Amino acid sequence: MKLSLPLRLVVVSFALVTCLSAAPDYLQVTDFESLQKLAQELARAPYEAPPANLDPFYEGLKYDDHRQIRFIPEKALFTSPDDTFRVEFFHPGWMFKKPVGFFNLVPGKTEPIPFDTKLFDYGGVKVPANAAAPSGYAGFRILAPNGVADRRFEFLVFMGASYFRSVTTELGYGISARGVAVNTIGGEPEEFPDFTHFWIVPPAKDDKLFTCLALLNGPSITGAYRFSTMPGKTTGMFVTGSLYVRKPVKMLGLAPFSSMFWYGENTHPKPYDFRPEVHDSDGLQIEVEGGPTLWRPLDNGRDMRLSFFEVPKLKGFGLGERDRDFKNFEDLEANYHLRPAVWVEPIKGFGEGSVGLVELSTGEETWDNIVAFWQPKTIPTTPEEPLNFEYRLDWLEEHVPGLLAKVLATRRGFVMKSTTDHLYVVDFSHGLTDPAPPADWVPDVKVELTGGDKAEVLDARVMKNPETKGWRAFFQIRVPETSNLIEMSAELKQAEKTISEKWVYQWRR
Repeated sequence: MKLSLPLRLVVVSFALVTCLSAAPDYLQVTDFESLQKLAQELARAPYEAPPANLDPFYEGLKYDDHRQIRFIPEKALFTSPDDTFRVEFFHPGWMFKKPVGFFNLVPGKTEPIPFDTKLFDYGGVKVPANAAAPSGYAGFRILAPNGVADRRFEFLVFMGASYFRSVTTELGYGISARGVAVNTIGGEPEEFPDFTHFWIVPPAKDDKLFTCLALLNGPSITGAYRFSTMPGKTTGMFVTGSLYVRKPVKMLGLAPFSSMFWYGENTHPKPYDFRPEVHDSDGLQIEVEGGPTLWRPLDNGRDMRLSFFEVPKLKGFGLGERDRDFKNFEDLEANYHLRPAVWVEPIKGFGEGSVGLVELSTGEETWDNIVAFWQPKTIPTTPEEPLNFEYRLDWLEEHVPGLLAKVLATRRGFVMKSTTDHLYVVDFSHGLTDPAPPADWVPDVKVELTGGDKAEVLDARVMKNPETKGWRAFFQIRVPETSNLIEMSAELKQAEKTISEKWVYQWRR
């Protein structure tokens, strides 16, 4: 599994506050409301890190040995004659050393799901006779009923900190979501709270949604979560959560997810690699109620890029992989052209705030270097002020921007015989215009620059693109020697009406 950032050692101290009268009673969780109560009680007490009680043999497992340990499919949870969801567990070891507790929400009571070595095939791994069994699993995966796609397939995985990933019936793994982002930016050490316990709702025959509860716990924050997921061509997930601040944090990100962008058609210079492009996602998409729809192409520069898009009323945001042409990737193993997009649709708890985008520099494809999230303007400071939220998270091929012409590709380079004039070429789809224009009509393009003292647009025009059946916008930017950062935008216009997404981009020296 990819991680958005390298793990860091976080050393903190805590003031003495009212402690829990006894160890948490996880069996008392029977529904989301009782989980909220438990999370709030934990936030009122000092943080206690999960016990590091993994046997040295399992703790020292390397990648090749850990991947040999396989769950036995016939022993999956909820295996029955009925065609229902099934649950399989992951064995601790390698990078995944923290045990996670699991419970079964049987009607009328809560039952623990203990760790059992008999559920695993250890392959060629020779486990010492005196090795102590782990106290919990490392994570779990959910398999869809046969009726979803005429086959049983894995569609959702929870594993590592608060990370989870999903696929559709047609698209594979790519983007990683997580429960919350804490101090991802702002100068404080980033925290990675853990989903320490899960409560699984036993699925019934013909259930369309798989539901589980999760407890989040970390040095600065706790949380109660409910996930209800329906697999399909679009895998839809309803996320309900309540966060409780144990101690003030500088930055909090809701609905965070991370992706990988190494290089694309807008990257100069490209790595010495046989593939034309390598990325899980190629752009950030934002929709505003009563406002513009934005598309920000991703990039991989020499330095970290940090962008915030203030949104008075968020309609949705997500990361997309709009390039679906295999010829632009030529990768038969990673299949980057088949990575899902994600789209967050707020339901409640998303008031004033901004969409944040972090683009870290990377020289390889094995680490996620892109992070996107919603940052609320106001963050609670005590456990008595819960931050309640709800959103729908879709894993899908594409979130279509309505009738607007959408950005298809971004290319850039120097104007011939110049090192100060930069050429940008942006392809848009046709979109639907109203009223329909004459057959020989082409739209105008409006280009705006901010920052960059005395930077100017030298030329801006639009042509029909017969290959895409859409439009190609060209514009040249003259960059003064004193400029280090320029924010630019471009959109297609039909008279005074905007008929496309707003393309937004950064130029950096």
